[in-house]
Amino acid sequence: MVGWTAGAIIAALMVTVRWRAHKDQNVKELLRQNDGVVLVFWHERLLAMPWLWPSAFPLFALQSPHADGRMMSHAIGCFGVKTVWGSSNRSPLSGLRGLKRVLDNGHSVAITPDGPRGPARILAAGPVSIAQMAGKPIVPMCWSVDRYWRASGWDRLIIPKPFARGQFVMGQPMHIEKLDKAGLEAARKAIETTMNEQADMIDSAVTGHAIR
Repeated sequence: MVGWTAGAIIAALMVTVRWRAHKDQNVKELLRQNDGVVLVFWHERLLAMPWLWPSAFPLFALQSPHADGRMMSHAIGCFGVKTVWGSSNRSPLSGLRGLKRVLDNGHSVAITPDGPRGPARILAAGPVSIAQMAGKPIVPMCWSVDRYWRASGWDRLIIPKPFARGQFVMGQPMHIEKLDKAGLEAARKAIETTMNEQADMIDSAVTGHAIR
């Protein structure tokens, strides 16, 4: 009930925000060109992502089977996002295998690569590993609004205010080749830099400054 209530509250808030794609980008066409992607976005931008993702393209997210994960599963389920059960801390290999099965079936998975505990805006190795395992591209996505609150947690979650104006943008797919350990670390750093640059860009387009 808590999860469903949270989902309803988020939906009621999101419907008031005047969203548009940055520079009228056709996000659906980008997704049609790829048979499943690894969607990545910073934890601070979590709130609006289930709303902004095109519902015509199935999306799965990794959730812990514990109480908080089940609550989150019900909340994002209100927007059509399905759950892969696992834990990024206790059984990371099991979670990665579940996500790989989704990608192998031609669907997309969502990962907040600085979650669940941070540090904020620092990319963990998980998305790079799963993209290499599944042979699917990593696609960074971000949004921003002109009026917002910020939570007090480690990620300082961005919460749009009612009737704000918002924009969202999806980056170009980034393919991960079969790399050695050093190559994977270089790819991780490059994706982290791309995601931070993307966030600063969309923030500046909407608010005139980066949100940090």
